[in-house]
Amino acid sequence: MNSRKAFFKKLRDEGYTILVPDMCPIHFAIMTSILNRRGYKMQVVTPHGRGAKDAGLSAVHNDSCYPVIVTCGAFIEELRTGKHDLNKTAVIISQTGGGCRASNYLSLFKKALAKEFPTVPVISLNFSGLEKERSLPLDIPTGLELYRAVLYGDFIQNLYNQSLAYYPRDLVDEAKKDCIKHVVDELGTRKYRKEKPNYLYFLERFSSLQPFGEKKPRVGIVGEIYVKYSAYANNNLGDFLVANGTEAVFPSLNEFLLYYVYNTFVDYSYYGRGKKAHPVFRLFYKYALRKTRKTADLLKGTTFLPYEDFEDIVSCGKEVIDSGVKMGEGWLIPSEMVCFARHDVKNIVVVQPFGCLPNHIVGKGMVRAVKEVCPEANIVPLDFDASSTSVNQENRLKLMLSNLA
Repeated sequence: MNSRKAFFKKLRDEGYTILVPDMCPIHFAIMTSILNRRGYKMQVVTPHGRGAKDAGLSAVHNDSCYPVIVTCGAFIEELRTGKHDLNKTAVIISQTGGGCRASNYLSLFKKALAKEFPTVPVISLNFSGLEKERSLPLDIPTGLELYRAVLYGDFIQNLYNQSLAYYPRDLVDEAKKDCIKHVVDELGTRKYRKEKPNYLYFLERFSSLQPFGEKKPRVGIVGEIYVKYSAYANNNLGDFLVANGTEAVFPSLNEFLLYYVYNTFVDYSYYGRGKKAHPVFRLFYKYALRKTRKTADLLKGTTFLPYEDFEDIVSCGKEVIDSGVKMGEGWLIPSEMVCFARHDVKNIVVVQPFGCLPNHIVGKGMVRAVKEVCPEANIVPLDFDASSTSVNQENRLKLMLSNLA
């Protein structure tokens, strides 16, 4: 048995708790349940208050980007609670393998945890061949199950966010929990793989809520992936928008995955890279598009709107930016802005984490280019820094909300 297999066998056999960041609570509830069935013991860490940010600032150089400060601080705060056996606890983060500094988070985490928690290993989840000795081993069936969890999570997230603006929160939260429980209870069975009945269950569950109020203006959220989705990192941006009479629209997590796959086509076309893997990525891309279009068809004729088609997002983006601009979230951010504006989501918030230079260039730096093709767009970039409070962000949001398109 090689060292990698031995390491992960030890994690399973000795019942290590593996702490997971809080980025996408709906998706991660399903994904961690899948991995728990594989013998792991995953636990999503959900920080509150200033503790995680302060812990991150004390452990990571403050020139590092905001997401690494927050996620590292959340782990440190959780490890300090005394709830875990530090000899049987690990943390896990994802790595895209691109030029973004997120690919190097793992070494920062190791250094930050080494002094106070030397027995806590840092594990990687990646599909780029990084950290071979400490990357979570995933076979093809598990990978497909996890991808199906992304699709289920996106569908629930879409219905949840659209419902939140119109129904009492307790009813919407209950519907969300029921949908997550429904799909988690089906793990390991054929029912989990039969997607249409599950989507119809989600749709029926949210459709059973009694509506009230008139249609509200929609506000799209784009930007760096962690800050975009994590309510803790974005200071409960979605709740703030809903409380101020709008409907918050978050892109699907699947869009980011398809962006990652599409970039392999760019590398192949521009630089001749990845010739062997190209057919595999192309096959998966077609598979993913087919899956997402089927879910969109299920929402036709309902009160719920589907996510935009990814090929439409790509097409919109080409009006303002080249596909070769793919550092960090790259061309995806302006592409989503144009696509939002073209589909009646003319109010857009761009979340800008401190220290993320690519995000500022393709986010705030592209606002003028986006407004040239979509002059009616009402766009506000929001900066997020671990040292700052939400007051300035809320003031900028209120200014945008006073000029709703």
